[in-house]
Amino acid sequence: MRPGRCGRAWTATCCRRRSASRSGRAATSSWWPRNTRRGRIPPNRSRPVGSRPAISRPTEIGQWAVVQPSAGQPAIGSLFALKNTKARTQRLEDHPDRLKWNARYLAPKRLAPRGFCPLYNRAEILGYPEGPVLELACGLSDQALALATDGRDVLAVDISNVALDRLRTEAAKRGIGSRLTCLEADLVSWRPPAGRKFALVICVMYWEEAALDYAWPVVADGGLIAWQGFTLDHLRYRPAQNPDWCFKEGEPASRLPADRFTVLHEEDVDEGHRVIRRMVARRNRS
Repeated sequence: MRPGRCGRAWTATCCRRRSASRSGRAATSSWWPRNTRRGRIPPNRSRPVGSRPAISRPTEIGQWAVVQPSAGQPAIGSLFALKNTKARTQRLEDHPDRLKWNARYLAPKRLAPRGFCPLYNRAEILGYPEGPVLELACGLSDQALALATDGRDVLAVDISNVALDRLRTEAAKRGIGSRLTCLEADLVSWRPPAGRKFALVICVMYWEEAALDYAWPVVADGGLIAWQGFTLDHLRYRPAQNPDWCFKEGEPASRLPADRFTVLHEEDVDEGHRVIRRMVARRNRS
């Protein structure tokens, strides 16, 4: 047994394959070494002699790896082409947040629409220009339906396909399905459509720094960004809650570029069972 080009020991099968290729004889065995580790893509039996099989290359998008199979690659090849990224890597349908929220929406005591949020009322009072609206972590959003009814184009993003299916159904009943686009995505890794601007970007009761960091750049000049979430004081009511889900001191306003945004409204509200913060800021006109 002798080392191959990569320095590993190749089996006699591989060596016979290479020798046959040099002599021009037809080969009966694959070039693929027998010591291949489990998880590698199997060889493409229909490939020309002496060529390597096409292997798909994962395209990393945030914490997910999207597989784009190469031309001529067997369908099963894409299954093995999934690679680990720095964060968790898994199919969206297996995402723990998706499973958690779907279970809540499907439970006998299922979640109901949360009603019209005061954050939307505040944004309406402050005013924002004509244009589309982006709602992150929309859930069963009465706000998205109301804005679409008023003639706004709304992009509603959430990880729960159950919530989005109900939202689509309700929009169709009201005849506003063409103005409400529901998108299923992991909000940590998702990114807004390139080049698109929104008159209002709003998020209610969800907090990830990464989400705000991609949300503010897509606010149109004169538009608003509005956010509501837990503060660290909320841990008095729910000590077991992950503090990473809570605003730290000054957030979310402190994460906005001060030269591009003016904070118009900020308040902390103790509701007796939770403590939340509401923030609305306007993007300065360039």
